[in-house]
Amino acid sequence: MRFMEAMRSGALSPGERIIEATLAKRLGVSRGPLREGLKALEAERLVERRAGRGMFVAEISVDRALQMILMRATLEGLAARLVAERYTPELGAPLIRQHRLIEESAAAGRMSEWRDLDWRFHEMVCEASGNEYLLRSWVSISNLVRLFLHHHPGYEHKPEDLLRNHERFLATLQSGDPDLAEATFRGVIIESGYSRLGVPLPTAMGRLSRAEAGSSTKGRSA
Repeated sequence: MRFMEAMRSGALSPGERIIEATLAKRLGVSRGPLREGLKALEAERLVERRAGRGMFVAEISVDRALQMILMRATLEGLAARLVAERYTPELGAPLIRQHRLIEESAAAGRMSEWRDLDWRFHEMVCEASGNEYLLRSWVSISNLVRLFLHHHPGYEHKPEDLLRNHERFLATLQSGDPDLAEATFRGVIIESGYSRLGVPLPTAMGRLSRAEAGSSTKGRSA
C-alpha cells in the first residue's frame, strides 16, 4: 500500500529504478516485507525486472493505456448491466453515499481525495455486480490504469465533468435498464479515456460513444 501511494503521489515515477535499501528506508519498512511486496507488484506488472539492470517502476505507453481503458470499460459496462438487473434501494445506497462523498470533496477542492473516491465508486459497482471473476479482472488492470492516468496531464479533468458523469451512472443503474446502464458506463469510460489522452475516438467505436449513451438516457427521462 505504501508503495502504491508513493507511485500515486509522484514520490516514485514511472521508469524509476528501484533500489531496495533506499526504498525500504524511504517507506519505513524492512527489506524482507518490501521484497515480498515487490514480487506481488511484479505479478501485477506494476514493477518490471529488466535483465542485468534490476527492477523498475513500470512505464506504460499511450497505446497500452488505451488497451487497458477499453478492457476497463468493457468490464464496468458488464458490471453496470448486472447491477441494473438486480438493483434495489439497499444495493444502491452505498453507491449514493459514495457519490455524496465525491460531491463534498470536489466542492472543497480536495483533488487527490475526490480522485480516490471516484475510483472507489467504480470498484464498488464491480463489487455490487456479484461476479467475483469480473471484480478480479477489473482489479488486475485497475491499478495500472490508475497510475498511468495519475501521471498523465490529461487526468487533470474538471470536477463538474466527473460529477455529471456520476449522476448519469447512478441514474442508469437506478433505471433498471441493463442495456442503458452498460452502454452508459462503457461509452463514458471509453470516450473520456480517449479524450484525456488526446487520441481521436476510432470510427469503429462510434456506437460506444458518450453521445449515443447520452441520447438514450435523455429519451428514457423524457
